[in-house]
Amino acid sequence: MQHDGASGAPDHPARSIRPGEEPPAGTDERTSDPSRRRVTPAGRGVQVRDGDTPAMARETLSQPLVVKLGGRALEAPGALSECAAALREAGHAGEACLSARALLVVHGGGAEVTEWCARAGLEARFAGGLRVTDPPTLEIAVAVLAGLANKRLVAALRARGLDAVGLSALDGGILRVHRHPDSAVLGEVGEVEAVDTSLLALLLGSGRTPVLASLGDDGAGGLLNLNADDVAAAVAAALPAHDLLLLSDTPGIRLGGRVVRSLDTASLARALDHPEVTGGMLPKLRAAQVALAAGVRHVHIAAWQGPGTIAAVLRGTAVATTCSAVPLEPAAHEESHV
Repeated sequence: MQHDGASGAPDHPARSIRPGEEPPAGTDERTSDPSRRRVTPAGRGVQVRDGDTPAMARETLSQPLVVKLGGRALEAPGALSECAAALREAGHAGEACLSARALLVVHGGGAEVTEWCARAGLEARFAGGLRVTDPPTLEIAVAVLAGLANKRLVAALRARGLDAVGLSALDGGILRVHRHPDSAVLGEVGEVEAVDTSLLALLLGSGRTPVLASLGDDGAGGLLNLNADDVAAAVAAALPAHDLLLLSDTPGIRLGGRVVRSLDTASLARALDHPEVTGGMLPKLRAAQVALAAGVRHVHIAAWQGPGTIAAVLRGTAVATTCSAVPLEPAAHEESHV
């Protein structure tokens, strides 16, 4: 997808709710058992369901990898199958190739949504890197994201041996969202408010790979389009993931004609204000900020460049931008532009 929401890191630790105790303000009323949830500040933290993560799931979730897939690179013949194979290898390798780790995939589909809009005579419009989603565009986005894009990806993953389960981010209350503050311009677009990891933990703990389409709901029966980078960052923050990989057509942050290979939190903040950082790169950097602030170790921004892409990115040998909470030593050939 080519639009973005905003969120951030929790201001204080979430608190469990005891039986019979009134849940605090902000508890999601749309759950069948609200007393089992704990909630951090709206729009900044994550919502976690207590007591529902079995021991096997906790062990598997120790080094999870969240991958967001988007862009046109995977539309080339055979590319989706190659990517599915690479994801299977990444999920089975684990850190330092010692153990298996949980794998969760979030996907966009902005290019395909634009193509179907063109077939319907609808003009694709964007504002600040976000897709303007009027009701007719929303219908196409839902059909493409929760339908064609999601099931095509699930089928490719399953063909490569991953037990993929296709969902949208609203299913099972995985995400709680609200309308975007700029909805007067953007239309039916949402912003992530909180994440409930209980369903994801059960799937991951049983060895399955959730595949999330970037769609939410407004709590009153209405659907909302979400930015896939924003969804991936929120879910990665909630688990929390060890690595978040934002994979699209862009090989990283380009400044001064070169890809910046590493950014710490301070240089990441400066990059957001850099005049060369515009359009769809802004949502990616904001997503990286959210994830790092919540405890994700590394956020990688990279382009799909063939079967070895994911392994190379995670090893740090690919041409990509890696954002980390602690300063990284720049590559010898890299100049600082931020």
